Amino acid sequence: MHIFDFTKDELEDFITTKYQEKKFRAKQIFDWVYKKKVDNFDKFKNLPKSFIDKLKNDFEIHVFKLVSKQISKSDATTKYNFETKDGFLIPTVYIPKLERNVVCVSTQVGCPIGCKFCNSGKVKFVRNLTCGEIVEQILRIDKEKINSILYMGMGEPLLNYDNLVKSIKILTNENMFGLGRRRITISTVGIVPNIYKLAEEKLNVKLAISLHGANNKVRKELIPNLNYSIDDILQAAIYYAKKTDTILTIEYVLIDKKNDSVSDMEELVEVLLKHSINKKIYKVNLIPYNPIGICNYNTPEDKKVINIKNFLMSKGFLTFIRRPYGLDINAACGQLGL
Repeated sequence: MHIFDFTKDELEDFITTKYQEKKFRAKQIFDWVYKKKVDNFDKFKNLPKSFIDKLKNDFEIHVFKLVSKQISKSDATTKYNFETKDGFLIPTVYIPKLERNVVCVSTQVGCPIGCKFCNSGKVKFVRNLTCGEIVEQILRIDKEKINSILYMGMGEPLLNYDNLVKSIKILTNENMFGLGRRRITISTVGIVPNIYKLAEEKLNVKLAISLHGANNKVRKELIPNLNYSIDDILQAAIYYAKKTDTILTIEYVLIDKKNDSVSDMEELVEVLLKHSINKKIYKVNLIPYNPIGICNYNTPEDKKVINIKNFLMSKGFLTFIRRPYGLDINAACGQLGL
């Protein structure tokens, strides 16, 4: 069994029932694996050897094999490729920044969504990652101090709903990883029923909608395997933002001559205001398209991207241009794949 698959209550129940041990042993275990980031049961110095032997017989701390580790020469972004026990590769990205250190985690092996501009969409979907596999990615990042977690790696997080939610509960539990809820962002193309469901979980993490088109025709060309309309997605996302008192991030990949015209931006403003006249509920992240090899798409010129940002700002929307991190190692947004 994977130790990271267990919540505090689940581990307490297991060790009291099977081992007849006291509940406090669970906290001791989590102190070692989450706080001290120790990956060897034999190093759990405050536990009896007989108990350690039981743990070694029933549990694993690490189930991944590290296949490769690439470090960007331009910004020190690091891409890890892990191999699962059943032989599949998943990417995890560590982004060191001055204000915070970020880990971008994967939630699925492959991706069923198939966005045309995304490398992950070219990888055939195999299965969901377990909760433990999601959490382990974070604990394997060379014991760095992690300040922020993005569910933006390979896969659609809201299609692995139960394991996503469980992993967040583990990561935000003060007795375990202990990360603040506002330090976690879930990026989704818009799985409408699960956005509503997530709003009721009281996790209050941040939500980012990968919109990438201002109308359904353009969006369908870019994201062919999703049937929810922009109106349905934004209605659900605004509900989530209001329910959780969070700002909704709109992610928009800018593709030259595809979705970056003046009329596209006017249409984007119109559809956002249609769902909330309170512009402060939105934050817009503009993402200039990052090349993924053989593809018919191109990146807009910098001047055009800046003009788009200025236009949206003039309309009252907080807008940022997302800088690509790890571009030279294919670790930037949309480049993750195998």
